[in-house]
Amino acid sequence: MLDQISSLNYLKTFTIAADFLSFKDAAKALNITPTAVSHQIKALESQLRVQLFERHTRAISLTPAGIKLAETCDNAFKALDHTLNELHQNKNDISISCCNSFAALWLTPKSAQINSLFPNSTLKICASDSLINLNREKHIDLALRYGLDENAPDETYLCTEEMAIYHSQQYQPPNNEKPALFVTHWPENGLLKNIDWQSAIDPEQFTIKTFEQEYFVLQAIMTGQGYGLLSNVLSATALSHGWIIQDKSQPVFAGYSYWLRKNPERKDISAVKYFSDWLTKEIG
Repeated sequence: MLDQISSLNYLKTFTIAADFLSFKDAAKALNITPTAVSHQIKALESQLRVQLFERHTRAISLTPAGIKLAETCDNAFKALDHTLNELHQNKNDISISCCNSFAALWLTPKSAQINSLFPNSTLKICASDSLINLNREKHIDLALRYGLDENAPDETYLCTEEMAIYHSQQYQPPNNEKPALFVTHWPENGLLKNIDWQSAIDPEQFTIKTFEQEYFVLQAIMTGQGYGLLSNVLSATALSHGWIIQDKSQPVFAGYSYWLRKNPERKDISAVKYFSDWLTKEIG
């Protein structure tokens, strides 16, 4: 039957759509249009002569045949992906997934230190603000999760950030108007709520300006545009270089925490083990 399916891409598209239960999200993951996803699914259903999805007004769901095919395809693609990565990946390479701000403001400034400590390894930073599934992303060795305690047995607690207000060394607040306060405000995506900084800091003192990433906040305050709300984790490099200073007149409060997850199939490789031990101590 496999030789009667005109393209294996149809099976891959079906598998991702079945995982997300969304043609739109599958299209985003595959970097194609939702219409292309729909056409591929219809072509696969036509070739198999069976309906795989129930189409509803605002959602899709798998039929019994779709559930059966999704389970088989998922297992097959996982096995294939694991084998390909095992053949391709250098055992000394280290792949880490983390959010964009952590990659830009914590990991990247430590590149020279990392290269010195791990001269035989290449660190591959996979920056994403989406939660990584290590069961699917077999090429990822370590994943940092930022958020609340989920009591997950496969996670190691690293630290809890402290939020504070910072400004550049040269910044002088205006005399006749409220100074700007730059804060990070993530798009509402259901993954993680924005930090409730208003409970600790009175927003009426400032003119509030928002960015979607913390490194934009840092750039704004380093160039003397106002105050900025930053975590001590992501501001550490700028603080140590004297590019910014903390406003001690404003309160400090706890933000979210960082958690380390390890790929169970790579966690015992020496390079991965040593890097995770270093990361745990360095961020802690």
